[in-house]
Amino acid sequence: MARLSTRRPLIGITAGTTRMMSGAWAGHDAVTLTEHYVRALREAGARVVILSPQDLWTEEELAELDGLVLSGGRDLDPSLYGADPRETDLTPDPERDAFEAGLYALARRAGVPVLGICRGLQIIAAAEGGTLHQHLPEDVEAYPTTGLEPTEVDVELSAASDLALALGTRARVTAYHHQAVREVPPALRAVGSHAGSGVVLALEAVAGSPVLAVQWHPELGEAGAGLFDHFVATARAASAAGTVRAGVR
Repeated sequence: MARLSTRRPLIGITAGTTRMMSGAWAGHDAVTLTEHYVRALREAGARVVILSPQDLWTEEELAELDGLVLSGGRDLDPSLYGADPRETDLTPDPERDAFEAGLYALARRAGVPVLGICRGLQIIAAAEGGTLHQHLPEDVEAYPTTGLEPTEVDVELSAASDLALALGTRARVTAYHHQAVREVPPALRAVGSHAGSGVVLALEAVAGSPVLAVQWHPELGEAGAGLFDHFVATARAASAAGTVRAGVR
């Protein structure tokens, strides 16, 4: 009888860079990622490897992963989606922008499932040719203020979506952002929106390997566990089917 594999899916998650403010290493840059992401992925049954902008990956190396998570962080450089800077923009990190956009492109070519979280959704949208609202609720007055602190909002999800399989067609989620997708590019489809304003809060890929992207933080609290469970299961299934690491096996 065939022996069932106990191997946990290997999920890469991107980190940012932050200048340390105190202690012996004050003034030095640190690779940073809140532990909530790692905890959520581990609880969903994954092994986690942290990807930093200082360490570029090749397509062959990325194909060794079973899944890729693009995490939250500061605003994108508006030039990525053809916009001019505004006073409300947070200071961008071009190195991280380029790093994550490159990883996303590699993952799409290698067939590695992708989950974008908050900033991660925006990277995916911009990489595919979409645009962003640069400051909410100024750009859409009906949207609540979610850029000052984590705030619960209601999202409506398309029944014909992978996200609905994980969360149902309506969910209360924790949002912490002041930018969001304005124009959805053709390679993606909007599958979730804010119940009161219609602001797009979730995207999926139209074709190819799985891409899920949410404009909220499922790693905060217990409500997002279903999304991580679903993504890790998707990564496990893709790996078992041989769609991941296509050039390596």
